[in-house]
Amino acid sequence: MLLKRARIFVLVFLFLLLTSQEVLAASPYVLPYPGLMPGNKLYKVKQVFDQLYRFWVFGDFAGHQYELKLADRKLVEAKILFEYQQYLLGVKALTDSNQHFQRAVDYLKAAEKEGKDISQKRTNLENAAQKHQEILEGLSQILPKEFLWQPEKKEATKLKIESAIKEAIGIREI
Repeated sequence: MLLKRARIFVLVFLFLLLTSQEVLAASPYVLPYPGLMPGNKLYKVKQVFDQLYRFWVFGDFAGHQYELKLADRKLVEAKILFEYQQYLLGVKALTDSNQHFQRAVDYLKAAEKEGKDISQKRTNLENAAQKHQEILEGLSQILPKEFLWQPEKKEATKLKIESAIKEAIGIREI
């Protein structure tokens, strides 16, 4: 009986060992699901609530967390929009993510100037930046460098996707 259990254990162990995959440069940071996306009837309502919530955020640490949360959400939103070839909306979401990420950094710098211990928040920000860069580098490999967005009955807009992604990566280099 004991020998049978040992054999099963060894077989399961070998199976897990042989089927496991190595993940390189994976950040421990987890990005959130963005929730409502552009095109949804309630998307504008969500944006209004996000702006209203800003009034309830007090202090540098709370501001940092709020802005980082929005930067994460907007980055995932941009990724999904890019994957569905909604390049105009994707570039806008990426620009919003950049602004929120920069504000998160600014809040952390303000807290540091006030003499607060930011070591834990800084580590979290570095993990977030690493995860964001992983996502952006993956997108840069699959997206076109430029795209001509032609809406109906309006003038075409040339979207410089590659430069937008490079700018976003640069903002996240801490």
